[in-house]
Amino acid sequence: MIDRRGEPLRVLHAPRNIAGQGSDIVAALRRAGHEAELWEDVPDAFGRAADRSLTLDPRDARPTVDAIMEAARRFDVVHFHYGRTLVPWRGVLPPYWDLPVLRGLGVKVFFTFHGTDARIERLHASVNPWSHRFGPPAPPEDDRTEKSLQVIRTYASGMFVVSMNYLAYVPDATYLPRVIDLSTWPVVAPRARARPLIVHAPTKRSTKGTELLLPALDRLRAEGLDFELRLLEGVPHAEVRATLAEADILVDNLVGGSYGIVTLEALAASAVAVSNYTDAVRRAHPDLPVVHADPDTIADVLRPLIADPSARLAIAARGRPFVEAVHSADVVAARLVEAYRAPGAPLREGLMPDWMSLQSTRNVEGLEGRIADLQVELARARRREMDLRARLGLDPDPQPSRARVLARRLLPRGLRRRLTGRP
Repeated sequence: MIDRRGEPLRVLHAPRNIAGQGSDIVAALRRAGHEAELWEDVPDAFGRAADRSLTLDPRDARPTVDAIMEAARRFDVVHFHYGRTLVPWRGVLPPYWDLPVLRGLGVKVFFTFHGTDARIERLHASVNPWSHRFGPPAPPEDDRTEKSLQVIRTYASGMFVVSMNYLAYVPDATYLPRVIDLSTWPVVAPRARARPLIVHAPTKRSTKGTELLLPALDRLRAEGLDFELRLLEGVPHAEVRATLAEADILVDNLVGGSYGIVTLEALAASAVAVSNYTDAVRRAHPDLPVVHADPDTIADVLRPLIADPSARLAIAARGRPFVEAVHSADVVAARLVEAYRAPGAPLREGLMPDWMSLQSTRNVEGLEGRIADLQVELARARRREMDLRARLGLDPDPQPSRARVLARRLLPRGLRRRLTGRP
């Protein structure tokens, strides 16, 4: 891609509009004067409109190839979401076949991971101690996830995650907060009713801890606390928005380990948001105005909030300014434009997926795959080191130790070149 600095960029977001993240970013990019579109291959669950709905036939490659070539012709940047690209996972074309094509034609390629697309189940319990309360576990797909990540990091100009927790799975990604388009959320005053309205809006009960929340609310009612509960399930997004504008308290999730989009919407609507989040999230946002709760503490957390309107007002007043500073689509889009314009690393030779190999033997390819795995483990160890140093109040990113520098120098020149791109 030619960096036309100062000129509008041409950006495509595709192929999934997870929780409206793609459409909100596209709207913000347009407000900033860039040409941006959203293409999707699966309709948004809440009916948010895309610029194009793709009809990709896994048995016929022509519609897919046409979409890829149009993207390469019309856009400087293609930003993929949810670990998917324009090539269907099952079909006559191999998955991710479009990545080398786009990169080879000079298009920068970025990925944003939203959760399950990057989650590695064998690491999940160490990231989120409440993962065992998610309900019946789904069959693990670690092999597919890790192979997808291996291909993606080969071609991506940049990778982002929407939660600090996901850096455990993609340690070489950059944390970029979830977004909300505040232009569609008018400012409303915090509520202080004697009988507060509590809202809970699970898209899936098991991942929100709904069955753990409802008994806690029953216990609070039995204690004599008076409140109204609205459980919003399977309702249009417009109804969720209207209810949040009236809500005193939103309970987002008790087991997820991070606050989600509905929390951002509650904060934008000046409601008190309650959610489970990890220490990594707390350290990233020390001024986070979200009340922390988990299955063991939810009743004790809600009790004073229900009983004390003044306490709710003090917390709610901090919500809108926080999302304006951290999660506004306009703020995050500006950070993305900086990444889009930054000089990208050249597409290097080396690790390629199986279908790219033209060698008669796979020995070298296997060794390079092992090197790539070790690079990821090294990045995870580095991330753990930074986290520990932050906990101890030390500089989280010190200069490389003499031992690490010496170890790097001792590597054979050919291996060092493959690992670092430098002689």
